[in-house]
Amino acid sequence: MKKLLVLCFIWFYACDANGQTIKSETGYVKFFSSALIEDITAENRQASAIFNPTSGEAVFLIPITGFVFEKSLMQEHFNENYMESDKFPEAYFKGKITGFSPSQAESSVVAVGEMTIHGITRTIRVPGKIFRSGNSLRMEAVFEVAVADYKVEIPKLMFQKIAEQVEVTTKFEFQYP
Repeated sequence: MKKLLVLCFIWFYACDANGQTIKSETGYVKFFSSALIEDITAENRQASAIFNPTSGEAVFLIPITGFVFEKSLMQEHFNENYMESDKFPEAYFKGKITGFSPSQAESSVVAVGEMTIHGITRTIRVPGKIFRSGNSLRMEAVFEVAVADYKVEIPKLMFQKIAEQVEVTTKFEFQYP
């Protein structure tokens, strides 16, 4: 059901009457967890987004199984034990980005909206940058996510391997038609 709602939401923005939306289907999301025993990094190049530069409305969709780890066992544990990707196959953000100026090569922006991870939705505020060059836009942001905020349980035996706060880096490229 949630998948259907997200797809309807994305479709609504894609069919905006003004035709102002632009899409990114090759988004990049990385998370980094620094803990006492081990640092963990995973990258995902399957993220997608829709952005309306006029209204600032944006939707970002990240498939959880798209995260790739250095060790395949980490990837398996991430999907099965922590993120339960069979039950919660994607994370997404929907909200509004303010501060973007189409006439500037670089804009400091803030995204405010709802982020859903592991079936939990929370309101977040993320600072970032948008770079414009010709007909393309590049969005970048680095922010922290508290694992407990999204009810991702970390077994007591693993607390020295997995940080309570995870650093998330996002990069999305958009092309104007």
